[in-house]
Amino acid sequence: MTQLATPATGYYWYQGSSGGRGLSEARIVHAQAEYHGVTPAPDDSVTVTFERTGTTTHYRPATQEDIDAIMEANRARMDGNKRLGEAVAEVLRAADLQMARYMQRMGSGVHVHTGGSWVVVMWWYSTEAERTTAPAPWTAEDGGVRAKVVAALEIAGLRFSDEGTNGSDVVLTYDNNPHV
Repeated sequence: MTQLATPATGYYWYQGSSGGRGLSEARIVHAQAEYHGVTPAPDDSVTVTFERTGTTTHYRPATQEDIDAIMEANRARMDGNKRLGEAVAEVLRAADLQMARYMQRMGSGVHVHTGGSWVVVMWWYSTEAERTTAPAPWTAEDGGVRAKVVAALEIAGLRFSDEGTNGSDVVLTYDNNPHV
C-alpha cells in the first residue's frame, strides 16, 4: 500500500454509505486504510469498505473551508438543541409536571437534559434513598408521568422518539424540531 500524505489541516472529510459525513483525524484514516489495504487515489482520497458491516466510507483531504462549514453546522445544531431543551422544559412546566429540583430533599422529578445533539427527558431521583424506596412514577401502571410528558410534547407539536435510550427516556432532536 502507498503511504498516505497527511492533509495540511490534519483532517479528512468523509461521506459514509449510510449518509453520515464529517471530519476524521488523519491518523485514524491512515490506520483504517492500512488495515484494509486501500491504495489512495491520485488526489489522496481513499474509499474504505469495512468487512464486518459491508459499509463504505469515502475520505478526502479536508480543506479549511470544510472544517469551518462543519464546525458552523455543529454550532448551529447545538444552539438549536439548547433552544429545544428550553422549549421542552417550558412545555413540561406549563403542563404542571413535577420538575426535578437538584440537591433538595424530595427533589425528584422530570429532568430535561440537553447534551450536544439531543434533548432527553427522563425521571431524575434526587437521592439514592428515593431511587430505591419511592414508587416509580415515571412508568406507573396508570401511564405514569412519562405518559403525561408524551401527551404534553404531542400537544405542543414536538417530535420525539424512544430510539437510542434505555427504552423509557424520551429523546428529541433539533433536526426533528427545526421550528423551535
